[in-house]
Amino acid sequence: MAIRLQAILFDTRSIQKYIFASNRLKTNIGASFLVESAFSRELMHVLHGIFGEGEVDGTTWREVESPDWTQMEKKCRIGYIGGGNALVLFREETADEELVGVIRAFTKRLLWKSPGLRTGAARGELVLEADGSYRVTRVKLADGREEEIDDLTHLVRKLKAQQNLFFPNVSLPYTGLTLLCEASAETANAYDVDDVRKESRFLSWEVKCKLLAARKKEGIIAPAEEELLNKLRGVLTPKSLEREGLPPSDAAAVRLGELAGKLQKYAFPAEFEKLGQRETEDYMAIVHIDGNNMGEKFRNCDTLTKRKNMSLAVYRKTILAFSLLLDDIIDDYPALQAHLSLEEADDGKQLLPIRPIVLGGDDMTFVCTAKYALSFTRKIMGEMNRLGIDSCGGISILPTAYPFFRGYEIAEQLCGAAKSKMRAMRQDGSSCWLDFAILHGEQPPTLEQIRAQQYSGKCGAMHFGPYRVDGDASEPAHIGNLAEAVRQLVQGEGRMPMNKIKELRAVLAAGRHEQEQFMAQYRRLAASGAKMRLPAIEAWESYRDSLWQEERTPYVDAIEMIDFYVPEEVQHG
Repeated sequence: MAIRLQAILFDTRSIQKYIFASNRLKTNIGASFLVESAFSRELMHVLHGIFGEGEVDGTTWREVESPDWTQMEKKCRIGYIGGGNALVLFREETADEELVGVIRAFTKRLLWKSPGLRTGAARGELVLEADGSYRVTRVKLADGREEEIDDLTHLVRKLKAQQNLFFPNVSLPYTGLTLLCEASAETANAYDVDDVRKESRFLSWEVKCKLLAARKKEGIIAPAEEELLNKLRGVLTPKSLEREGLPPSDAAAVRLGELAGKLQKYAFPAEFEKLGQRETEDYMAIVHIDGNNMGEKFRNCDTLTKRKNMSLAVYRKTILAFSLLLDDIIDDYPALQAHLSLEEADDGKQLLPIRPIVLGGDDMTFVCTAKYALSFTRKIMGEMNRLGIDSCGGISILPTAYPFFRGYEIAEQLCGAAKSKMRAMRQDGSSCWLDFAILHGEQPPTLEQIRAQQYSGKCGAMHFGPYRVDGDASEPAHIGNLAEAVRQLVQGEGRMPMNKIKELRAVLAAGRHEQEQFMAQYRRLAASGAKMRLPAIEAWESYRDSLWQEERTPYVDAIEMIDFYVPEEVQHG
């Protein structure tokens, strides 16, 4: 028998700007923690305060795979939390004043605990069957047509409509103070003392809260760091690994089971400058990975049970994929030290060349050293694919001092370009793609303009991506072909000298005449026994004679990635 419930659907807005606006990694880390804890901590705190801890069911949705939704034993329960949303269910007799009180208390608490974070809320009625099936009703649209929608879809649409009507002011207005925060455009109304940096300054309350969430205090681990380690430990338990198809006897499960112990000797960097960059190679990478068609997949969840289970599965699998990369990084740490400048943390732990900022949903963002960005991204996307999540990714490679938000925006646009390629190939089934860009100094504001101004030669497009991560090397745009081409340019038998590689890069931007001259010289030198060999990539054979096919060339990407990719044989050799 179905049960009639009251419901509130919460969401968070402008998350990217909130998390990535700062040029200090600690601020970004803290902001991400505040976003994630808005529902899991602050909303739960409010519900416990209003209804009492014994009257709030915040665990069944996580711990029971197929709960009976008609068994409303407590005054309220969590339907699901994930993807920047939270659904809270209440008994039918719950008064409107109590529901409004929940929203008011929650948003008020965020003004203090997570200042600057924008949220929305929609109230409505939900009729659920025991298996989480929704009531379906017929509604009349603005154009006169009628449509059948379920109760949750009705709530989602109501929430979306409110986004265009209400613009909450969540920052303190200007006061008589005239000092502005150096990290934001807000009033500097908080005083911050950083014992590690030995500096004190006035900041906005929003920036200070972000910093405090990512900062150790009197030897106590930072809240954001503790939360990250708890995430990793949570997916490394035997029960969790077995759920993902890794029984205790599996070799990968054994390795991952030991990872939690290994991590005690390592630490994630809290500054961009400590990702392993060398003085002459001061570049880092911003990587954004997003699951393919996740909105469509969630819309196809026709019950609350399916929706919350998918949310939990995506959460676990993305963290597990990151854990598999971490395991590789720790095992290969001595090899990484040969190519990077990895430091020790203040407590003597070895710093890792990677730091996740957003982790545990259908999208992921991390920063890492530029030299391993392609390798790390390829590994994570491959593991996600094996776990059942196909994805696309974007990699911005940029100087460490480059404006971070600009770099993140380009990474998002690169991920979008990869998704466009994925959609164009959708008739062939699901596929995973990534794209990258190298940013130097002042750049045009959009990826399209960067490509038009800097990667358009007289013969066509000099950027060969996006690159496919799954599939095999028979496809010219497979990422494995690019990696092998870089390896051959760096250490292949008969590889070109660097001056000739640079000359080839200039010739590829020139016209057909210059390319024909270069290739004629190349053949003469190769015939005479000189070390002059283009990468021998089977899928690129059609490009070897004329360098171009159908107004595209793969060689510019391979040349430019020489400085930003360590071939696998070098990594392990």
